Amino acid sequence: MAGKTRVAKYQADRTNQKLYFCRLSCQAAGSINDKQLYQAHCETAIFHLYGAFLAFIQELSHFYSLNMTTPTLADIEQALQERTQVSPEIQRLQQLRQQGFLADVERAYQRCLYAVPPDTVVEQNPAIAPSVDLIVNVVTLSNQWLPDEATIREWRQQLLELIEQLRAGMVEF
Repeated sequence: MAGKTRVAKYQADRTNQKLYFCRLSCQAAGSINDKQLYQAHCETAIFHLYGAFLAFIQELSHFYSLNMTTPTLADIEQALQERTQVSPEIQRLQQLRQQGFLADVERAYQRCLYAVPPDTVVEQNPAIAPSVDLIVNVVTLSNQWLPDEATIREWRQQLLELIEQLRAGMVEF
């Protein structure tokens, strides 16, 4: 029993740590005037925020005693269905991921990974596009798609409140 509590605590600590790193990145973004550094801090905050979401999914996996290293909501739901169990936490997260602030967080995370606008044509001739230009282009791209730190702070607060609510309902018997 003590081992299970320690693992659950580790998982909660990891989720909390990612939320903390997100908060630090938002603070750094709020205190910077340079456009590229601001973008870097906002992207870092989004990465940590999405990481907190993933860490909480892993926390849920451990709570339900599922042996999954990289669980998804669908994986957990399927494993619980096989046990004829239902997780209100998974249902709530899926709703918010389809339409809610988690959908916005995931969309922002994807845009951070693939920041090049979809209508941009990349030259296929390697002689035309030297690699040095790629670095400059990534830094100078417009960051209009990037949420500001106030929006990221709001998402962080919403995720923190959601996690606290869900944890309150997760009682081990």
